[in-house]
Amino acid sequence: LYAHGADEGGDPELPEYGAHDAMWFAARDLLFGADAYPIPELPESIGRPDQGRLMPQLPEGFEQLILMLMNVLMIEVRAESFFAFCCEIMRDKEAFADRREQAEEAASMVERIRIDEAIHVGYLQMAVSEMRSLTFKTVDGGTVKGKDLIDPIWEGMVHWHAVTQADFSKEQMRETIRAQLETMPNGAQLLAEFDAMDDMAKAA
Repeated sequence: LYAHGADEGGDPELPEYGAHDAMWFAARDLLFGADAYPIPELPESIGRPDQGRLMPQLPEGFEQLILMLMNVLMIEVRAESFFAFCCEIMRDKEAFADRREQAEEAASMVERIRIDEAIHVGYLQMAVSEMRSLTFKTVDGGTVKGKDLIDPIWEGMVHWHAVTQADFSKEQMRETIRAQLETMPNGAQLLAEFDAMDDMAKAA
């Protein structure tokens, strides 16, 4: 867990070395030039909102650890499609035509992040799968099978990340894009073309 955190946000004992958070900003600057955009405000959380106790059969501390591992696994799996999308755009010869060398370097940087993330997914899959195969002692002195504890919650997490959060993020991003396009002379036309692409995707 410490290594995972250091990959994502840096090692507190080695603050001079950047991690994935710094690498994404470096990739952005390669694509658009340094300081082309301000540092955005980070969301408080990208995980599923607190649902209250979901595993009351277990001590709360154990429940929190299990839910955290499950939630982070879903975040990591969901992120892979975003990494693939970024690399595809960065390597498109029609995109960033005047910064092709920098765009290729940015794509290589994202690929390095993907290598780390694959390791994260691997250990999290192993941990959750092994917990699913275990039998847990409950707070009332009984037992519960791991799969009976984990599977219903996992199903809800998958739906939240794949549907609920995806729809919410889409609306948030559209508002961001709309605000940026409104500052451009042909912004209304560009927004109409952007929305038309969404309609085409839905029709397909």
